[in-house]
Amino acid sequence: MPEVKSEIYDGCTVVVQKGTYLKTCRVMAGRTYAFGKRGDGQFTLNIDGALGSQFGSSFRMERMTNKLFSIHKTEHLSNCLDIVKEGGEDNRDLQDDGRSQKLTSEEIIQLKGSGLTGKEVIQTITENSTTFKDKTVFSKEKYVNKKQKKYGEIITIHRPSIRLLSNMYYTQDPLKIANLRVDTLSQLLCHVNVQPGGSFAVFESGTQGLVTAAMLHRMGTTGHLVQIYHGSHPQRDAVDLMNFTVPELEVLSFINFNKLPDINLQEESATNGTEEMKEVSKEEEKQSLDDVCLETKQKKTGGDENMETSGGNAKSLKLESAKPRKFVRRQVEDVQMSSTVLRGSIEGLVVACRQYPNNILRDLLHFLKPGHPFVVFSPYKEPLMELFMEVKSQDGTNVRLSETWLRHYQVLPQRTHPEINMSGGGGYLLYGTRIMKEYNSTNSK
Repeated sequence: MPEVKSEIYDGCTVVVQKGTYLKTCRVMAGRTYAFGKRGDGQFTLNIDGALGSQFGSSFRMERMTNKLFSIHKTEHLSNCLDIVKEGGEDNRDLQDDGRSQKLTSEEIIQLKGSGLTGKEVIQTITENSTTFKDKTVFSKEKYVNKKQKKYGEIITIHRPSIRLLSNMYYTQDPLKIANLRVDTLSQLLCHVNVQPGGSFAVFESGTQGLVTAAMLHRMGTTGHLVQIYHGSHPQRDAVDLMNFTVPELEVLSFINFNKLPDINLQEESATNGTEEMKEVSKEEEKQSLDDVCLETKQKKTGGDENMETSGGNAKSLKLESAKPRKFVRRQVEDVQMSSTVLRGSIEGLVVACRQYPNNILRDLLHFLKPGHPFVVFSPYKEPLMELFMEVKSQDGTNVRLSETWLRHYQVLPQRTHPEINMSGGGGYLLYGTRIMKEYNSTNSK
């Protein structure tokens, strides 16, 4: 297994958490990042203070200018709950009419910009609430915790994980990942039996590469995973955010849906391979000519300009070396490797897309070994109901159509109940096993 760094290093991707807010960023020394919604709630953060610290560490934000903050590691997190001293017996006489807070939104914004700490801002807000003193202790703690998530100055920097990325995408916009919820994703991985050393294929569209990243994470550094895509390039946003090493990325290869091999041919067409090699050679030749022209242009300029150019090149090379590689092979090598894996038959097939999946599964199912599983994810039930009958009558057995139901519970001392807000749905899964109905009497002898 490749060595996994436990410390935050220059060039790595991290997940920054402030309350329930999550955002990913690539750590680059000297760089600042914008967080929060645009407007008064947005702030800029320099996270150089996190370099060398362990993933999962918490940091305190310290104001440098009006909206620019730096961070410093803190071992003792401030708890605003000590604001709560005592409370009333019940909340029966309280009315939520929106007039209990004396401070206006503009005044609260001025408090934040005046240099007060988050705890001092929350203290001022509670003192100017006409109903806070009459609330029960439980209600006061809930109110303070809610304000602490909004005005607190503590952030936590995590190592990217599939669960964190899934929750981040789903919280930002569920449609961005086709309503693929984390529990549905876990069910998908279990049904297709993703494991190290196997050969799998995934067609993914409209889910930001989350399914591919989850499968690649489970496979480690052994096996083969072929990502099939439509369009000019594959979706791999989540793959790029996971800090995969080169040995882990070598498991993954890509192929366009229009370049799928013929399962009946033992060898790939030499003509197609020759044409692809010619295209790559032309691109490399063009690149070398551009380099020669750039070198000639640098020789014609003065010595000072040459020094600036060399300095700029050194800086760009340093940034490029810090940035991890996205593709470990050339495109033609990816196509050749993917074709070899698909012709050798795969042990699991995943189709996750927001478009109509029926034709896609029909074209990919014959690459799957008989007796091995397939899974289709869709945010809509109707296409999968139609596909259910089609697959069951042809190449599938033990076919099931399911929807997982997830409900979060708030578990606190002396009070446990479901959360008020919950997701309405996480998509649908159609899964089953491929069978071969044709019987070859010659092979049975």
